Amino acid sequence: MNPPTTPGYTLTPTALERWRDKGLTLEPAADGGIEATFRFEGSTCGGVPLAMIYRVSLSPEADGRRIRALDCAPAPDNDGHESMCSFYHTNGRILEFAAAEKSLLGEPLDAVLTWRPKIVSAACLCAPQSRTHKWTAVFQTIHFALHPPALTAAAAEV
Repeated sequence: MNPPTTPGYTLTPTALERWRDKGLTLEPAADGGIEATFRFEGSTCGGVPLAMIYRVSLSPEADGRRIRALDCAPAPDNDGHESMCSFYHTNGRILEFAAAEKSLLGEPLDAVLTWRPKIVSAACLCAPQSRTHKWTAVFQTIHFALHPPALTAAAAEV
């Protein structure tokens, strides 16, 4: 039996703040939902810069901010994905694999606080666990942006 999972972020507040400020865009949807776009920048195992665009559509708050659509694709201004070893080994189908993975689809965004998948923190997308690591960063960054931590009394006085 697995021990109970303590809800919370697995990524540091510093990383979440940096990703929120550098790579995340939140736009309101017509129905009260949110359309989030996250630009991930990493590199291939050969050191070639890699940029991917992650899109997450969230339902309105009254519906629990459920994850209603997910998408992952190369950034239009970067072709680093073509240098991933998995791109060669799959004749480019790795992008189909990445796009087909829909972790937490249909779940409320708050589920990210207890989601503990097996991950590998490689900067590429070659292995399923490294792709899951990116989705973890995307979901936690969006949650962090929508639910900013409360300021401590000392920080509020500055």
